[in-house]
Amino acid sequence: MTENAASDDTSGATGLTEQQRLAIGTRTKRLFIEAGPGTGKTTVSAHRFGVHRFESEARRDPRAVVAVSFTRAATLNLVRRVQRLWGRRAVTWPHRVVTLDTIMCDLAHDLLQAGLLRWPNGHTELRIEDSWASFSGSTWNRTRYWFTVAQGLVNIHRGFVTSPRSSVPATVSAPLLAEGICTHQDIRDVLELAIADPSIATYVRDRLGATMRALIVDEVFDANDLDIRIIETVVEAGVAVTLVGDPWQALYVFRGARPEVVPLLLERRRFRTLPLTRSFRWQHPGQQRLAEELRAGQSASLRATSHEADLAGLDVVLALRWKGLWELGPGVLPLAFHAFKGGHEEAAATLLLNHATRSIFSLDATYLNNAMTALAITDHDVLRQIEPQLQEITETLQAGGKASVTAAYAQMAALVERISPRRLRAAHHNHTRRLALIQSRLAYPGRPVPGLTTHQAKGGEWEAVGVRLTPDERNALAAGLKVERDTDRKLYVACTRAHLMTTEVT
Repeated sequence: MTENAASDDTSGATGLTEQQRLAIGTRTKRLFIEAGPGTGKTTVSAHRFGVHRFESEARRDPRAVVAVSFTRAATLNLVRRVQRLWGRRAVTWPHRVVTLDTIMCDLAHDLLQAGLLRWPNGHTELRIEDSWASFSGSTWNRTRYWFTVAQGLVNIHRGFVTSPRSSVPATVSAPLLAEGICTHQDIRDVLELAIADPSIATYVRDRLGATMRALIVDEVFDANDLDIRIIETVVEAGVAVTLVGDPWQALYVFRGARPEVVPLLLERRRFRTLPLTRSFRWQHPGQQRLAEELRAGQSASLRATSHEADLAGLDVVLALRWKGLWELGPGVLPLAFHAFKGGHEEAAATLLLNHATRSIFSLDATYLNNAMTALAITDHDVLRQIEPQLQEITETLQAGGKASVTAAYAQMAALVERISPRRLRAAHHNHTRRLALIQSRLAYPGRPVPGLTTHQAKGGEWEAVGVRLTPDERNALAAGLKVERDTDRKLYVACTRAHLMTTEVT
């Protein structure tokens, strides 16, 4: 995976386009930068951060310049770009580049310490986890918990859902909440309830205005209702706000993203829009033409390939879902089995998958950190220590046949028992089938191609990209994509990752 060509050529202002220079240097206090694929979005965001950070008029202003994104990976990429352009001092306290979750956690702690929000048992410092998986595995159960906030008091309620689903039981999580342990989603749920109180909303606005002088929001079309509310509160506080994004690349509706409300925010708060239209990504006229047709809603089709020699010429294969990648056969090795659900057997298989992807591609399995959390492994050096055992399990699978899968599962269970407090269940098709999938890839005579979903590929680019399409997705391309449709946006992202060529893999 490579970064945008624009970012490699613009260590200073001399390599910037006129559009980029305008977006970076405008004095507009409310700015929206609409940036399509390969237009140097990260470079422009990093430059704009530095312009705010070092503007001469603000030398005596103690408030922070803050840039936020929605994932740790995107945040790390932006931090590195800022430091490369402006030096390490650019992100010294109070100035920072963080996830939006960090902003939410800071606000919640401010409210707790100010006494405007009261957690059960009086906790004012919370331990915030990514998920409950580090405390318990997911099981099929009907338990649930939820919050109410009344006059600043946070209440935790327990109950049941209609149908069982795979989750960490509320019998595990609810007592931990009372101890001051929660997840990032819990913080968001509580904060959304809290700011419905006008007095708390006023405090949040004043607090943001007192601590922040400029805010840059990357990938704003991935924002949900709470994110939009906080961004608008920052605007109300008089802070300079820059929003960066592309409506065609909004992928996180399943997490609650509301891309359709962003244009309403822009209109309501009278943001100035500056587009970045020159893409540095397209290195072949056919790829540029495809991208333009897709964005214009015109009919498009991809050249199909299924021959192994053609497959070997691809850098990556993308699909909207992991299942489609596994169905392609042993020439494609996906970096995950499916969206991580939290089971111990799934986590153990992910460690083995990671051993394969690291060995073949030098890439981590997508849900490696989730797997380690589910197995309660906190020391990442454990992965290095167990490489010999993972290799032994790999060699067992390479013998071929169902018996070797069962034997490999037994080896995996013994290894988990040594490195984790978790235990794997007895061998069963539901638990061993992931090892069988890995086995099928180990039997491939050549080097397989890495497989990713569109969500994982967002922000990445390669020379040649294959796309796995369902019949409905192929028909959607032929009919012309519409930005309002979630599936169409995913197809657009999948088809705009390549420098040279995008083909359909059948």
